[in-house]
Amino acid sequence: MSLFKTSNIFAENLKQFPNIDTIERIEISQDNQLSTIENADGQRGSLALYYYLFKTMGELDIYAAKRGLELYAEHTADARANPGKHPNIDRLILIEATHKPMTMKVIYKEGAEPTSNWDEKDDETDDNPQ
Repeated sequence: MSLFKTSNIFAENLKQFPNIDTIERIEISQDNQLSTIENADGQRGSLALYYYLFKTMGELDIYAAKRGLELYAEHTADARANPGKHPNIDRLILIEATHKPMTMKVIYKEGAEPTSNWDEKDDETDDNPQ
């Protein structure tokens, strides 16, 4: 895995996120409230960003929120100026403001297995470094 080079352009950051082909959705919860980011048109960029946060940070805490806002790049300013326009960014802004973490659960597509060095299967073994 190469070093992540953070850009101030979301599309550049997106190219560096882990592959999401095997992911159906990510479920995000806090205080019995559940929301999802689906592997669907219009959501794949957010799915990839949240999957990156899941793989690198585990939960959505203040540190993950700040990192996510940094990676959303130019979209973060738009979300701050237009609350409700970008709900997946709004969620990170809320965590940043309240310091109240959320949990994430990755749901893989039926029959799919993690395929890259970002995924659990490879994380658990050092026998096959890439």
